Amino acid sequence: GGVGKPKKKNKGSSTMQIHLNPVGRLDMITEGLILITNDGKFKRELELPSNRLHRTYRARVHGLITLRKLKSLRNGMEIDGTYYKGMKVNLETNKGKHVKGGHTNSWLRITCVEGKNRQIRKTLDHLGLKVTRLIRTGFGDYELNTIPPGMAIEVPVKPLKSQKRRGTLVSPTSSQGGNKNKGPNRGPRSRNNRSRAETASPVEWIRYQ
Repeated sequence: GGVGKPKKKNKGSSTMQIHLNPVGRLDMITEGLILITNDGKFKRELELPSNRLHRTYRARVHGLITLRKLKSLRNGMEIDGTYYKGMKVNLETNKGKHVKGGHTNSWLRITCVEGKNRQIRKTLDHLGLKVTRLIRTGFGDYELNTIPPGMAIEVPVKPLKSQKRRGTLVSPTSSQGGNKNKGPNRGPRSRNNRSRAETASPVEWIRYQ
């Protein structure tokens, strides 16, 4: 989706000057939502890890999924000197039942608050889970929904302070045994913050042709 400031005309010209930048990044083999804006300040606000915008992905993985591996993802880990904060991770369900994490492909829904290079792939690979497909479905209050592949649509700017899907993540392990995350992601969210994220409504499309 495209978000940003009103376009400006070049002096002495009837053409519009547009300088677009992607918010965050997706590698060549990752699918899904990417935001594009001509507002550099807004782009920076969305990307800053300290603002903790929720980035949500669906990951299809091949390998044995265990509670220990899920706990490692939720608590955070260090790989080759780089620390990755804990993420919210759940096995996707099939008709109300959790899909078993065997050696066949399973789908995980993962939410993180930072956008380090190939973060999802690196953390899963570190645990012996090979990512066979990765789709970003949300960035803050912006959601992929049913936007067709290759389609670009215009959506309204939603200021950072009014976005609901942001803040510290809470996982089952952190609420029971204490959250071991480093940095600003430490500690459980308040009840108000939790309900705020759960009741957030996605940004509506304003142009779809």
